[in-house]
Formats: sequence, C-alpha cells, structure tokens
Amino acid sequence: MKKPIRITVDPISSLGYVKYSEEKRTSWIPIYREPDGSVEECGSEDGHWGEPTPVMVEFDDRDEIVAIEILSIDAADLVSIARDYARDNDLEFPDDLRAAAARDPAA
Repeated sequence: MKKPIRITVDPISSLGYVKYSEEKRTSWIPIYREPDGSVEECGSEDGHWGEPTPVMVEFDDRDEIVAIEILSIDAADLVSIARDYARDNDLEFPDDLRAAAARDPAA
C-alpha cells in the first residue's frame, strides 16, 4: 500500500489534500459515489461532468495518482468517497485527516 508523502488541511475552508507523489500533476478527474455504493472516476460521458468537484484525483503524465483533494473534510460523505477510492487503488488514507495534517512536518 502506497503511503501519503504529505497531508494538508486548510484551517479556514477545510479543504483536504493527500499527496502520494512529487510528480507534477498533468490531469485530474472528479470521483463520485455511484448508486450501487461503488466509487468511480467520472468521464466526459458521465452525467456528473461539469458539476462542482467535491472530490478530485490528480494524475501525472503516466496516469499514476499524485493526490486526492477533498473540498471539505467536514463532509463525512466526501471523506468516505476519498477513503474508498484510495483503498480501491492500494493507497493508504488517514483515519483522521486533521490529526494526520497536524503531525505532518511538511504541512
């Protein structure tokens, strides 16, 4: 399981950012919870495209995951989407983002 290299939480907006790679982000895609409970990436053919992106995954030029961004870690459903996506992609994800960010010396 790949561990995060940096975890940050904006103290004002509660935006959370879990970084897994120092590679430059070259693309991003929103992820959503589907009606069946699964978490999926949203493509341009999906009905969600163009909507606000409460949970976003960033990729490098090799389509490796660089980071997961969560619009508000105060929204448990958004954190759950990010956590499930991380698990499905063999990425470690903190149980408590604020506590993890506070312990992160790079934050």
